[in-house]
Amino acid sequence: MNISSVIGVIGGILIIVTAIQLQISANPGMSWLGSYFDPTGVFIVFGGLIMATFLKSSLSELKALPAVLKQCFIDKVEDPTEIIQKLVELATIARKDGLIALESQEIKNEFMGNGIRMLIDGAKPEIMRQTLSGDLTAMKLRHKHSVSVVAYMGEVAPAMGMIGTLVGLVGLLSNMADVASLGKNMATAVLTTFYGAFLANALFLPISNKLAVLSDLESLNRTMIIEGIEFIQAGGNPRVLEDQLSAYLAPKIRPAT
Repeated sequence: MNISSVIGVIGGILIIVTAIQLQISANPGMSWLGSYFDPTGVFIVFGGLIMATFLKSSLSELKALPAVLKQCFIDKVEDPTEIIQKLVELATIARKDGLIALESQEIKNEFMGNGIRMLIDGAKPEIMRQTLSGDLTAMKLRHKHSVSVVAYMGEVAPAMGMIGTLVGLVGLLSNMADVASLGKNMATAVLTTFYGAFLANALFLPISNKLAVLSDLESLNRTMIIEGIEFIQAGGNPRVLEDQLSAYLAPKIRPAT
């Protein structure tokens, strides 16, 4: 589980809830349901957000959206140092016992496993690189589309809040004579902005940014795997491979030499 994501979401909600509760406590006439829930605002922001997302996205992207959002809270990106260690281990075995010896090795990383199977099957270097690079490109494209959907939700939520604000102001200005309706129309105007700003800045925009970072990390891992498999195929020295792949890592997490 990605602890920072869980802390961010729960902490953000708790801060807003606490702030509202403090406001209610300071003003006895206020209440959760009466003061901070506006059916019109909820309908405009959430309904408009959903429909705009449907308009922007394809059906396949919408079906994948729950799984995409889930990725933000689950650590699925493998530690790059573990990838380097595994590639060095495979390179050592291949150099000592030949490529066929890799067939008995357990490889948890699916992308790496596909590359090693191509090695064992005797695929030509250019074919192997084209296949693995194509897989990497396709993954980047999928991730880019998924991130764009979540980012769009973060962009459109405040816009829907602004639309709700305008609806509330029109109702307010067109019925100034009815004092009883002033508070309700003003609540719609203010709360829709609140709903939109919260959804965008506390949820969708941070999630889209985190998904983009996770995609970059996974892309880096796969780039290292492609380079490592090509190195193994060429029969290079495993120690040189470790130094070569460590260059992709930040200095503080590089394996000690």
